[in-house]
Amino acid sequence: MDRWKHRRRLVYFTVGFATAMILFGALDFSDRVVSSQLVVGGVSLLTLVLSGYVFAATFDDRWSDYRGPSDFDSPHRRSDDYGMDC
Repeated sequence: MDRWKHRRRLVYFTVGFATAMILFGALDFSDRVVSSQLVVGGVSLLTLVLSGYVFAATFDDRWSDYRGPSDFDSPHRRSDDYGMDC
């Protein structure tokens, strides 16, 4: 079962809504104050939602039983001649 299905759907909807706010604010020339607030609000909403999504995904991976790839398991990890990591 995909625990993130509902969360992704909400994020996609919110990103679309914020993009519509930004585009409408950028293309509406009837009232400059309302247009500028739509753009500022859309950018703020987009930033907040994407930051929260990244934080929640990182937190969920860290504190759940996720056993996915790690940087420490990387085959590209190497050391120099003195045994120090590069």
